Amino acid sequence: MSALYNFDVERFRKVTDGAIALRPEIEKCVDGICRDGYKNIFLIGVGGTYAHYLPIKYMADSISRIDVHAEIAAEFMATENKHFDKDSVAIFCSRTGNTKEIVAAAEYCKQRGARTIAFVAHEGTPLTKIADHVFINYADDDHLGESIYLQIIPAVFRFFYNNGEFPDYDKMFSKVDLLTPYLLKAKEGVEDYARDMAEKHKDTGYFMVTGAGAAWGEAYDYAMCILEEMQWIKTKSIHSAEFFHGTLELVEKDTTILMLYGEDASRAQTDRVYSFASKITDDILKFDTADVELPVDREFRRYLTPMVLYTLLERFSCHLEHVRNHSLNMRRYYRQMEY
Repeated sequence: MSALYNFDVERFRKVTDGAIALRPEIEKCVDGICRDGYKNIFLIGVGGTYAHYLPIKYMADSISRIDVHAEIAAEFMATENKHFDKDSVAIFCSRTGNTKEIVAAAEYCKQRGARTIAFVAHEGTPLTKIADHVFINYADDDHLGESIYLQIIPAVFRFFYNNGEFPDYDKMFSKVDLLTPYLLKAKEGVEDYARDMAEKHKDTGYFMVTGAGAAWGEAYDYAMCILEEMQWIKTKSIHSAEFFHGTLELVEKDTTILMLYGEDASRAQTDRVYSFASKITDDILKFDTADVELPVDREFRRYLTPMVLYTLLERFSCHLEHVRNHSLNMRRYYRQMEY
């Protein structure tokens, strides 16, 4: 297997195993909320954290009758959503714990009497001082997705379980607890491809990124947070099911399309994009969870789609950073000025 370039295996294990170890406390928190009663769940984020909620919302709609909302923090506050009140549960994720919109939204929810849960990477930050229930697991950007998903997926699925809608909860998550070495193996398996694709695309000035179902959130996230924010590359993210309502007209012989594949019913939408686009451009990159060995039973694999894609794409990002000589930590404007 390929050695992983510029990658700290032990740090990754610490992040993922740390998130997995929080599951009993997360379950205790959710069980208590369910005993007390609640009306609905609001997943409130901004940027990458909002993107990570999109697959959770997709899963919720296909599994549960619980009213689950995925909201952009600033818009959520401006809209004054009439579904939200003191009987709602608000869930937040933040690496820094000090993102302005997230902190303001948490205060907004607290003032309205809703119960608040926060998954944060740093202790003693503003968000940790506001939320009713706080779970802390240190992670940097390169492993943040795994940390978030390994906490929020069991949290939301515990609500499903307590609502009598996911009886296989223990069966699935007993295997999810074994996930860390499989994620490392997935990274090793994609390493050569990620390196080659980064070299090929070090001067690419425009990407399309597409995905559907539980893969859509990662397509949205990768376009915005990695290619745009961290690499300053012009990028268009487009849901595979919407690709044929505008974006198809932009495909040319040299168009670069990054396709993200999961294993749920929406996979066929991305196949449709590939069938069309491959007739026009040869410049298509694919990252596919179906190529990855996982410890969970086949019927549960689709629920791990966003986490596995995040794990695979991290290798592409790492090699892009290297060949483009453009640090993933470099910003011109984000958190560099008032706006």
